[in-house]
Amino acid sequence: GERKIAMRENRERVASKLHRQQTIDGLKKFNARRKLKGAILTTVLATNSLAGIFTKKPKGGNDVIAEMITEQPSSGGDDTQETAEIQQITQQLLDYELKRDWSSYSKLCHPSITGFEPHGHGHLVKGLDFQKFHFEGPSPPPTKTLILDPNVTILGSDSAIIAYVKISQKIDPNTQSMYSLHTNESRVWKRINGSWLNIHYHKSGSSKVYS
Repeated sequence: GERKIAMRENRERVASKLHRQQTIDGLKKFNARRKLKGAILTTVLATNSLAGIFTKKPKGGNDVIAEMITEQPSSGGDDTQETAEIQQITQQLLDYELKRDWSSYSKLCHPSITGFEPHGHGHLVKGLDFQKFHFEGPSPPPTKTLILDPNVTILGSDSAIIAYVKISQKIDPNTQSMYSLHTNESRVWKRINGSWLNIHYHKSGSSKVYS
């Protein structure tokens, strides 16, 4: 009797340990998948080594661009031309932003554009209203904007992402000193009805350097 009780208790301890280990292993696998998913999403938003693109769900209105589809980077002779187009249209977008030309700027952006930027304090900015507010502020000091080290990745036939360093050269109206602002940015572009539209952007905080 005592021997059978000891054997049964031993089996229960072994089963308990086995179940606990299986639970721990399951949690480890879950956390690994969650970390991988987060790493992939971060890469999609902030780098140029991508295998995905955000696209708007066909619901109309101000739906957020939230569905990620997998696409393979395209190959062929058109890549060079499309790379040049993405660099050119990105420069145009920054020029319109600099000139406070909201009409031209908004035509290059999807109505449901999303983005991360310092003014959002870590929150995902949705739509154009947030950006429009900055266009309605006081006129900025004389500024020249440059794109340095642009890196364009063509994703499929109608999607692309560009990562670059934006240098804004300005003159302080009070001291007349020249200074520059350094910002790391990336933008996701999608061709819709034949026109490239910015559907997502990511801006880092800027650093100021005086000449």
